[in-house]
Amino acid sequence: MLALLVGASVAHAAPPEPAEAIVPTLKAPFTLPADPVERKSLIRQINDYMALPPAQVRPHPAAADFPGVVAAGAPRVTRVITIHGPLMHGPAAAVYGGAQEGWQSTGLYANAGEIVTVTPVAALPDGATVEIRIGCHTDKLFGDKITQWQRFPSIARSFSLRQQPTPVASAFGGPLFVVVKPAQGQSVPGGLSIALRFANAVEAPFFVIGKTSAQEWRRLRNAPAPWAELVGRNMILHVPAALVRGREDPAALLEWWDAVVAAEDGLVGWPARSAPERVVPDRQISAGWMHAGYPFMCHIASAQDITDLAKLRAQGDWGFFHELGHNHQSADWNFSGQTEVTVNFFSLYCMEHVVGKPRGTGHPDIEPAKLLPALDRRLGDPPGKGWFDQLAAFIVLLHEYGWGPLQKTLASYQANPNPPNTQEPRRQAEFILRYSRNAQSDLSGYFKRLGYACPDEFCAELRSWPAFDLAAWRKDYAAGKFAHIFSARPD
Repeated sequence: MLALLVGASVAHAAPPEPAEAIVPTLKAPFTLPADPVERKSLIRQINDYMALPPAQVRPHPAAADFPGVVAAGAPRVTRVITIHGPLMHGPAAAVYGGAQEGWQSTGLYANAGEIVTVTPVAALPDGATVEIRIGCHTDKLFGDKITQWQRFPSIARSFSLRQQPTPVASAFGGPLFVVVKPAQGQSVPGGLSIALRFANAVEAPFFVIGKTSAQEWRRLRNAPAPWAELVGRNMILHVPAALVRGREDPAALLEWWDAVVAAEDGLVGWPARSAPERVVPDRQISAGWMHAGYPFMCHIASAQDITDLAKLRAQGDWGFFHELGHNHQSADWNFSGQTEVTVNFFSLYCMEHVVGKPRGTGHPDIEPAKLLPALDRRLGDPPGKGWFDQLAAFIVLLHEYGWGPLQKTLASYQANPNPPNTQEPRRQAEFILRYSRNAQSDLSGYFKRLGYACPDEFCAELRSWPAFDLAAWRKDYAAGKFAHIFSARPD
């Protein structure tokens, strides 16, 4: 038997209570059952609740606390929205969410427990399926390591759109999105556009760079939905509406974020985007302080940081750059034990090229005074495998050769990826080969010291170039040869 007690531990066996009785808050979280059978039963009950037909959906008591509800008396609207698709979030080779179809924004919001009716204006195209998504908070809090819920554990829903009017509803409400996907085994022609009519929706504070005028924004920033959406060319910010009610034109903020995403795309040679990245602050996420994905997630405390342009310009944000970097990583050049290492290429690159910090800086664990000690640990016996110890070895090469060779190496995999199922030793050797070619220097000996595989016969062509001399680099570093790097001059 399962006891579901709001804000308390399970005290004794009791009949299961309905999902509406689970009303966690920040101050009074819900403690999950310790018994795995009871926990599994609880999760199954919640999933069933979140799959109720729209006609049976009511506002959940927890919705008013998070993510919020529309104020009483706010008008409902009918809008026709034209969407396109499919729009792919990133190349298929990306480790996180590669080739995932992007959500297409509507600027509309479904209030908790209310039905919004979506009707295609014309026949839906062959070869495509269309989904209506309610909610940007997609994290489900069902992980084994989560022992308490500070919000209801699942608050987003999606529905397949039919040719006839389709009712959609969520007990928690949320922003309305459209997702266009190719039907299985089919391709969708380019230039596809679909007009959809949304009825009984609520306007959200919604700004689209290059489209929303200053006059329109002065009205829309006060729209009644509890969550706002600021849409850039490369990045979309979801934030509580209260953070934008008094904000003037958000274009400069979005341009800064667009530059960050463009820098990270450029570092790995991604083609032009068809769908922006998204960031969503949440009261509780499935793992960590932030995590990558589409959207990349952070805690609600970071919502202020997302929109603080002065602070972003002056300091950057290593964590934001880092999580976006995860979305750009590729198995072609990310090896075992390095996921939290190579991702920081992107943090370093943005700190230098977007924020203007000196090369190889931006995090307290890799400031110049700590570089050599970290490198010594990395080359020690046993070798240091800490994230910043491993990153220090790459910072050495950035000092010696600049960003050009590394950028060309990472980007080379877009046109020439490794063959499928290439084993890691061969992928490591290929990385060394490409990096050396682009640096016009033999890096094989250095990477071998770092534990990379590079058979002599595979790297024979590198012998025509001078080998990287770490001892000489140390002398030059100690003598201040690289002092110009710390003037924050991007190459």
